[in-house]
Amino acid sequence: MLTFNLKKQWYDKIASGEKRIEYREVKPYWTVRLKNAIANSDWEFINDKQGRQFVPCRIVLGYTKRYMTARVKRIKVVDGKDTDLKIDKPVYAIHLAEVSEAYK
Repeated sequence: MLTFNLKKQWYDKIASGEKRIEYREVKPYWTVRLKNAIANSDWEFINDKQGRQFVPCRIVLGYTKRYMTARVKRIKVVDGKDTDLKIDKPVYAIHLAEVSEAYK
């Protein structure tokens, strides 16, 4: 399962619904993880009522046991200057849907 470990600030913003896009710098590590998540036949793609597919993921508060579940509905490459990261490099914009806290 695709897992994102987040600092409390970002975890709380996703939990409250204020933030629905997670950003990761385009680097080989994330490129491989995201491609494998999408291409891996062992992944269970979940169809919504319109037939669109979502990749399940887990959003973890740091390295604790507290986490949320969500579905990745879209991944785009965007300019990092206009994101939370504020970097002058391309970043993955990972759009999240159906976020729900699973374990506190």
